[in-house]
Amino acid sequence: MRRYIRRLIGDKCGAMALPYALALTAITTGVGAAYDYSNIAAAKIRLQDSVDTAALSGAIIAHQQIDMREQTALLTLNENIELVGSLSLNGQPSIAINDDAKEITVTATALYKTSFLGLIGKNTVSIKASSTSGFAVEAMNPLSVYLVLDISGSMSWASTDGTIKIDALKKAVDDMFFTLYSTSENPALLTSTIRTGYASYASGLEATRDMTPGYGGTVAAVNSLSALGGTNSTPGFQYAYDQLKADMSAANWSGYLIFMTDGDNNDPASDIATLDLCTQAKADNITIYTVAFEAPVKGKTLLEACADSGGKFYESDNANDLNDAFRDIGRSISQSVIRIKE
Repeated sequence: MRRYIRRLIGDKCGAMALPYALALTAITTGVGAAYDYSNIAAAKIRLQDSVDTAALSGAIIAHQQIDMREQTALLTLNENIELVGSLSLNGQPSIAINDDAKEITVTATALYKTSFLGLIGKNTVSIKASSTSGFAVEAMNPLSVYLVLDISGSMSWASTDGTIKIDALKKAVDDMFFTLYSTSENPALLTSTIRTGYASYASGLEATRDMTPGYGGTVAAVNSLSALGGTNSTPGFQYAYDQLKADMSAANWSGYLIFMTDGDNNDPASDIATLDLCTQAKADNITIYTVAFEAPVKGKTLLEACADSGGKFYESDNANDLNDAFRDIGRSISQSVIRIKE
């Protein structure tokens, strides 16, 4: 027995196995920890993006359905977190709404599931992010609104509810700007920021008003229009597009074009040319709303193709529908201005 013990003590085989195993474990843990910490940093960014988006979605809906703010923010947060496979919410997120300050704050804590830190007993890491978005307008980016209005001969006819079409159009334009103004969080700021104008068309380009600050002058000029001639939308649309492009250089600028007709172009080539301009304008991030006022199928088809997606094509069957459409456009433009607090 003593001989066997002496042989065991004197055996040098595998002497480096234990130190090597310990060193390999340390290296693996170090590399794994670096991998995990890199992913944790990325997860923090994703969580911050998620709460930013959630707060903004709550602020946007506050302008439309005030009772849906919290639900919308929470739904948006959950949808974004689901896209990050390594993250899971830890507890209920906080959705704090301050109606006095007109702010919504989203705060969330999430758990990141580690890949290698579990070797040292750290299976999850808790991360937290918060974001505040305001739904009061303290600053407004420059915006331009330009109208393309059909004043062809058929606009002198009575609509299905008895109103002369061009009179209905004049009222609709007035109501659109009134709605835009009255639904703005800061009407005085809007008045000093907005630029407007219009181009009317019949067989060709008719009366126009170049882009100018405010909108009172545009409303007054539209009220002086009278109906005449055939229908060719291309010159009016081209004029509007040129006017909006001239305003594009302003920082954080947004442009809106409202295109209306009660008929269809006399020459099919005008449809193609107008639609090409629509495509160019949308490529320049100009938002296009279109309104078909008791228009035939061909006219409606052109306007539907020209409009931006998301309900920006309106089909009006009478003067009352036309008014509703223009008011809705005014409300939509007004609600497009949301501020994000740092």
